[in-house]
Amino acid sequence: MKKSISKVLLAAVTTAVMLSSCSKTPDESRYIPKTAGIVIELNAKQLTNKLVTNGITMDKLFEATQSKDTANEVMKVWKDAENSGIDMQSHFFASVVFQGQPAEHKSYVSLTASLKDADKFEAYLKKNIANFSLKTQSDFKYIWEEKQHAVIGWNKSAVIYISAVDPSNLERYAPGGSSTPDYPTDEPITDSAVAEPAAIAVPAANVLIDTDAEIKGWVAEVDHLFHLKKEESAGSIDAFAKLLKESADAGVFVNPEAIYNSGQLTMIPANVKKLMEGSFYTGTINFENGKILFNANTFLGKELAAIYKKYGKKEIDLDMLKKYPSENVTGFISYAFDFRMIGDIVKATGMDGMVNIMMGKSGLSMDDVLNAFEGQLTYVASDFAITKKESPYYPGEFTEKPDAKWIFSLKVGNKDAFNKLMTSPMLKEVFTREGDHYAVVNPMAAATMPAMSITEKFVTLGSDSVLLQQYLAGNGHIKLPDGIESKIKGTMMGGYVDLEKVTSVIPEDKVDGDEKVVVKKAKDLLKDVTFTSKADGSDVQHAEAVLTFKNKDQNSLVQLINLGTETVKIMQAKKAKDRAYEDSVFAGSAPVDSVVAPN
Repeated sequence: MKKSISKVLLAAVTTAVMLSSCSKTPDESRYIPKTAGIVIELNAKQLTNKLVTNGITMDKLFEATQSKDTANEVMKVWKDAENSGIDMQSHFFASVVFQGQPAEHKSYVSLTASLKDADKFEAYLKKNIANFSLKTQSDFKYIWEEKQHAVIGWNKSAVIYISAVDPSNLERYAPGGSSTPDYPTDEPITDSAVAEPAAIAVPAANVLIDTDAEIKGWVAEVDHLFHLKKEESAGSIDAFAKLLKESADAGVFVNPEAIYNSGQLTMIPANVKKLMEGSFYTGTINFENGKILFNANTFLGKELAAIYKKYGKKEIDLDMLKKYPSENVTGFISYAFDFRMIGDIVKATGMDGMVNIMMGKSGLSMDDVLNAFEGQLTYVASDFAITKKESPYYPGEFTEKPDAKWIFSLKVGNKDAFNKLMTSPMLKEVFTREGDHYAVVNPMAAATMPAMSITEKFVTLGSDSVLLQQYLAGNGHIKLPDGIESKIKGTMMGGYVDLEKVTSVIPEDKVDGDEKVVVKKAKDLLKDVTFTSKADGSDVQHAEAVLTFKNKDQNSLVQLINLGTETVKIMQAKKAKDRAYEDSVFAGSAPVDSVVAPN
């Protein structure tokens, strides 16, 4: 049985993802402060409905993933949590609020959920929390959870859990990680940045004072969250408000300004902070029939938006992609980005002087390098396979390695800047000009490099010279799946990977017999992934990705869970088989008492 509400809430959040409305803003979001640097939202009701519709319930999931010895106990824990008063089909929010310097222990994680029954919740805490001591503060109740150094506060409709975190080591708070803070869990946090030496005893009175101060501070923070004014909440930030209205299965919000303004990143120059001011990042995920939809938005602050606007909207050059000579394409990525934008960003931070000093010996400036290329690039791969290759060091020895044909092409920008780059002290010992192109000076070095063509128009590399010449001739034409070209047309970034082709080459004969079933199902799961990015105006960059499954009729989350439960069954069966074998070995080697016959 879980003994901490922190683990109950974390379990509920994790369950919503595993198991897992309208455009109305979730009520739980009003307890998120605008000082939160990271916010994760899970729409438990929406996720659960998608699974229940496909016949997956918690009972069936536990039966499928737990052994006979633990299934009943796990179900008891879950039923206990279901009856805790927490609305398991509400929106769950996990926030990281960055405050003060790391040594001050003022930053915290906040978990927020709705309550269906506050009386049941109080009874649940009393049953499961050691040293339960109920306190009342204005219009909410709370307890101090000693093991986690956390406050659990609740009113009639919501529960808030907050606990101090070390922002430099957030991975410890992820599901499966240790949530134990850096300070000993049986002693309070002290305000001192330097821990007391272990050999020095701390008077009991001082410990009590520090604990009382700690509790008082965190209770005040919970009180603050319960009574946030509209302008103090994350909902007052336009990017966060738009995220909530998307009504996704899950979402994430990042506020860089809240992170570095807290003192967590003291090394960031003031100019960088000013440049990033007003910038936010959001992302959503939705599990649909036969696909998973990922969407992300970058909301640019005033200064960044002005830089993007200066260089206008740039679109990928489809001709660089379409002349790839293959009908067996594994994947590609095409990108259009004006490199001069990087220069303006560096200059805005005041670091251009340092960059130019570092490049001084090369005879180049930062602008020379950025002007040399237009910012149009394409990488295409095809004919992906697992091939046997002989070791160059041990003749007769072969290893199996993934292999593919490929082309990388980068369009040249300003010719004068490009020629200055190629003839600079940095590169003149490597490349020499021969007519209308550049060649590698050292033949031995050239033999170790990929096939290449460097002209005043393009820098192109290839997996082999034959493919390179075919690409440069432009006589071939790539064959893409239906709809891919129209999807990436007009975008600043477009990409595609044929996952069916990638997974098809996985050798099943290398897998243990018990695992072949799972490997085969995994290979039969995914079809492809497509991703794009474009500017929705000068102040918003929008990106999306679609992960497509072969089975178009069943929800993608259901398919993932079915594969996961099948994998768990195979693993459990394998462990049981290994244990039975070990038991038989030990039983066979056990000493046998012998009876000595009398003479």
